[in-house]
Amino acid sequence: MPPLTAKQTSPLINNYYTTPTHNKDNDNNDSTPRLRIAVIAHYLYPIAEPYAGGLEMITQLICDELVDQGHQVLLYAHPDSQTQAELVPLLSRMQFDAMVYDDEHEMVGMCRDEMYQYLLYQQAMSDIIARDQRGEIDVVHNHSLYHVPMLLGQAFGARFFTTFHTPIFPHLRLALLTLKQGTQTQFTAISHHQQQLFAEFVPSQVVYNGIDVQSFKSNIQDIAEEVYFWYGRICPEKGTHLAMQYCKAAGKRLIIAGPKSNEAYFHQEIGPLLAQDGMDDTPLLFDYVGHLTKAQINEYLCQATAMLFTSTWDEPYGLTLAESLACGTPVIGFDVGAASEIVTADTGIIVPKADQKAFIQAFNDIGDISRQACRQRAEQFCSVAAMVEGYVELYIDTLSDDKPNQHLPIERQTSFSAENALYNVKSDIDTHSRTQTADF
Repeated sequence: MPPLTAKQTSPLINNYYTTPTHNKDNDNNDSTPRLRIAVIAHYLYPIAEPYAGGLEMITQLICDELVDQGHQVLLYAHPDSQTQAELVPLLSRMQFDAMVYDDEHEMVGMCRDEMYQYLLYQQAMSDIIARDQRGEIDVVHNHSLYHVPMLLGQAFGARFFTTFHTPIFPHLRLALLTLKQGTQTQFTAISHHQQQLFAEFVPSQVVYNGIDVQSFKSNIQDIAEEVYFWYGRICPEKGTHLAMQYCKAAGKRLIIAGPKSNEAYFHQEIGPLLAQDGMDDTPLLFDYVGHLTKAQINEYLCQATAMLFTSTWDEPYGLTLAESLACGTPVIGFDVGAASEIVTADTGIIVPKADQKAFIQAFNDIGDISRQACRQRAEQFCSVAAMVEGYVELYIDTLSDDKPNQHLPIERQTSFSAENALYNVKSDIDTHSRTQTADF
């Protein structure tokens, strides 16, 4: 089998772009080049509603907005994903189990999940490289959170982008230690806080996440009946129990929505608070309404006095913050991650993490926030169109004639071939299985 390499010579910029297509939303912008973009998603959950988390929603928004703008998009994602792009299903677990012996992962020094992830992304990258050799791809954008695409992407040079959506997890760290030695691939962060986390490894540019603000109806009128709303994945790092404890201490009603992504946490922390609610002749305060669709979340946000943001980890962005503002709903939240980059003093109250006294005081002050100001902040700062425009500008800049190495053969742009990258992936996994990184 010949080594995997990207197409041997990058065509000139005029050959990258497909013929502009008419799009009703781009009548005044028909001169914008139309690109052919491969997007690599995280494999674990479908890119579909109800979303398992913010990454799934963002991936769908990016792909659909790119298609709406007239670009050709291939989405490598879970087979059950729903998208306006052309879906290329990733290797399913059932397919993997059928092709790999029960103990075969042990022969190569991996756990079975690692081998599955390795094979599905190696297979996806092989397909992308084959399409690239046929001249069908202009840029590749990796949102997978996994290190295999990052290393195989070296064959594409500057045409390969990785967006950082998370903290530096061990597998990402392994790839970054390799790429720190030199890479022409490009990186974006979804906030300045996120950018700073990765600065010791690679430079990145900030493109803030965005949401489809216009798809959210807003309520800019005062709320007659005080009630608060918490939503997201129910797990320790999201601090659901803290929101409940603060509301219980202050006697405030709280509606809770989201999937039980950590069943043990739900039964140990959330279940008892729900069971004790209303005992001893106290009023009922809590209502758990399950995993909701976007439309249902919109309805609850519009009727909420404020959205409570109790994440205890450094959220790289915080999509619930943007969605709340789009509905005209102020935020009471912890000062973690990018929260203070999104929520301003006139759209919410940000308090020190886990500061119960400050949080309860915010219940008294949140009525001073203008719901109209919240909606305006979302329109100006949080739109999906602005996010995608930022990415497209990076793509076009990369493919422009101003890039001195853009038209060189791929193997001269980078010292990494895909074959070498595969070796590095295996070496990194072997190293990870023998050692523990100091930071985790």
